[in-house]
Amino acid sequence: MYEAFYGLNEKPFLMRPDAQYLYLSKGHQAALSMLEYVFMSQSGFAVITGEIGSGKTSLIRKLLQNNDSSLSVGLVNNTHVESFEELLQWMLLACDLDPAEKGKVQLYKMLSDHLMQKYSAGQRPIFIIDEAQNLNPDCIEQLRMLSNLNADKYDLIQLVLVGQPKLRETLADPKLLPFVHRVAVDCHLEPLDLEETHAYIRHRLMIAGAQHEIFNNSSISSIWEASGGIPRIINLLCDTALLFGFAEQLTLIGDDLIQDVINDKRQSLSPISA
Repeated sequence: MYEAFYGLNEKPFLMRPDAQYLYLSKGHQAALSMLEYVFMSQSGFAVITGEIGSGKTSLIRKLLQNNDSSLSVGLVNNTHVESFEELLQWMLLACDLDPAEKGKVQLYKMLSDHLMQKYSAGQRPIFIIDEAQNLNPDCIEQLRMLSNLNADKYDLIQLVLVGQPKLRETLADPKLLPFVHRVAVDCHLEPLDLEETHAYIRHRLMIAGAQHEIFNNSSISSIWEASGGIPRIINLLCDTALLFGFAEQLTLIGDDLIQDVINDKRQSLSPISA
């Protein structure tokens, strides 16, 4: 709707994760580098946390785009499980295996055989478990036990747990100390600061084809303050601002319009800070 008016090829602030639009703040670049290190070395587990909408999923998608052919990556998105047996089923589905009508021992053997097959073919299996804050301590501890699967001196599996801050609270349980001792990379994605928010907005506009400034400095400052630096909320405010700006035929979006957008979103269910 507003794309042609602002000289854009597409909407730059869609809510869905998109690795193409990923802006690497200092924190995101550090997390990406550490994840790449985990991928390329056999260095234990990795834990990546951040608030809802902080860019965790986009970071993982960026990582998968750079995936080495020697790696076999399984992505598990469904973590609303009641038992480790159910989690094993989702892990096997991520490997394109059928876990139907099999008990826990059979599931474990199926996964073990799959890992050994990949190892024999010269590949290293890595499982990325997204939304890992939903896992209970027992599931996490049993994930650690999978690290006992090895061939020669090499582990057959590496794990990357990605989740909201609640995951860090779960890992603080003394019972999970053996798991924590296996964590080689532990990174928390902080919200963007004001300077990074300026760069984030302009980065996404540039990717979408913008040839001129669309948001002035005061409008971006207000967006940062209202969003708390959370990329997903920044996207929500910017997308709405472009729609409002188009309706008013404003080629440059200023603070007055952003305040209208903020007030509009505060009346909805959107998590805009007061």
